[in-house]
Amino acid sequence: MKTIQAATRALQAFAIIAGVALSAGTAARAEEPPVWTVDAGKSRIVFIGRQMGAASKGWFKKFSATIRFDPKNLGASSAEVTVDTASAYTGNEDIDIEMRKEQWFHTAKYPTARFVTTKITAKGANAYEAAGKLTIKDVTKDIVLPFKVALSNGDKTAKITGEVTVKRLDFGIGKGEWGATRIVADEVVIQIEVLANKGG
Repeated sequence: MKTIQAATRALQAFAIIAGVALSAGTAARAEEPPVWTVDAGKSRIVFIGRQMGAASKGWFKKFSATIRFDPKNLGASSAEVTVDTASAYTGNEDIDIEMRKEQWFHTAKYPTARFVTTKITAKGANAYEAAGKLTIKDVTKDIVLPFKVALSNGDKTAKITGEVTVKRLDFGIGKGEWGATRIVADEVVIQIEVLANKGG
């Protein structure tokens, strides 16, 4: 009888401990990183290429981003950025029109480009790396974007800056005569300059 009672008490104690552990785990999972809302008027995605050896710079006027970021919870942090490719702007109307054509972004068929993170890791001194998948014209490539985050306003505002180099021909950008890299360089530098507010 005493053996049965002891076993019962042991099972009850185990059930309590398991319940507490389960509750703690559920609470931890529920604490997702906060959402950060991009201030579109103070943010840019810039691209820099070279044509005939001269730098050519522009940016996308329209893009949206869903950002969840917590430097103490990078495992659950993430970002998804969608760019309106037809909004590419260089200040040169002829180039802007050309970039919308089939040989370039083919915006009529592929109106957006997309970057989705798969992992964010810390590199020290407010520096991070975002591994993810970049999709342009239905071609997806793995890239790693190094970036920095500067927090201000009581950690409620974040300035995010980063830079990565991609190859346009990997995504079928610049076909036909524009595929010659002696005219337009294959490598394109993408720079992000984002201002975001916690919770919007």
